[in-house]
Amino acid sequence: MPKLRQNIVTGKWVVIAPERAKRPEDFVMAAAPKRHLDEKCPFCINGSESAYKHSIKEAETDNIYVIPNKYPAFVKDEEIIEEGGDFYFSTKSVGGHEVIVIKDHQKEVYEGGWQLLAELFEAYQKRYLFYQQDPTIEYAMPIHNLGPEAAASIEHPHSQFFASSIIPNLVEEELCGSKNYFDDKHRCVFCVMVEEEKKQNIRIVAENEDFICFTFFASRFPFEMWIMPKKHATHFETTSKEHLANLGKIVYEAITKLNNSLKFPPFNWWIHTGPTKEDHIDNFYHWHMEIAPRVSKFGGYEMGSGIVIDVVSPELAAQFLKKA
Repeated sequence: MPKLRQNIVTGKWVVIAPERAKRPEDFVMAAAPKRHLDEKCPFCINGSESAYKHSIKEAETDNIYVIPNKYPAFVKDEEIIEEGGDFYFSTKSVGGHEVIVIKDHQKEVYEGGWQLLAELFEAYQKRYLFYQQDPTIEYAMPIHNLGPEAAASIEHPHSQFFASSIIPNLVEEELCGSKNYFDDKHRCVFCVMVEEEKKQNIRIVAENEDFICFTFFASRFPFEMWIMPKKHATHFETTSKEHLANLGKIVYEAITKLNNSLKFPPFNWWIHTGPTKEDHIDNFYHWHMEIAPRVSKFGGYEMGSGIVIDVVSPELAAQFLKKA
């Protein structure tokens, strides 16, 4: 029987309708992805058309380099452009947009062990701290797309980093919802979520000293997972190096389970952290990472209503992933 579930943070509804699918096994991919070397790959350091020459040297590490995005969504230009007239509003998309590239074309994020992931997260941190110094930046968010179904247009493993003069819509909803919960209950809703997941113990996929990974109660995607610090923390960029190592370990474990169970599905991940300029949020906002396997598509109802139908229950998804 289908069920309505509500996101405890944002208040958004989803429908969990497992009867519309058969079994978790139905989402297993046909074959693992294969990457092919191409001398024209723009991200290969030794490629004939390499973008490495534009790398930001202070951001480079042993296995990672950072470049400005060739086609940025946000640009460093404070000129105001009005094109909406008296009724609509439009302005310049101010900020920064970078590509964080793994140097080895053949090494996806999960193929370098937890150490490569920790190094990648440290690179994210450094770009956060860089953009925090810019007075025009209100929010920064790293994302990782894996596979064409997840909108990865270039095969070479890479993340992207967006810094904007606005707070993204979904983050604004989380900020508003978590503040309302705090005002009502005097507790961080994310901290309560961690406690509830540990208490129920039916959606936990992985756990270590500092982090917990679980399939989300009001999931929008089959096998959607959230990774969260166990102790209250508002800003990802203040995470210690020791904790980044444990973040790398739990993400590696989660992705390994995903790959073992679904045979290397495409996925996206992103990190939601506190805004760069907003004060007085330390009590109620809690940074976290969301992993969204792309094994289903939105239809007309989802697009027209804003209500997502997930055809795999989070509880069954967690059970399936833990077997891997």
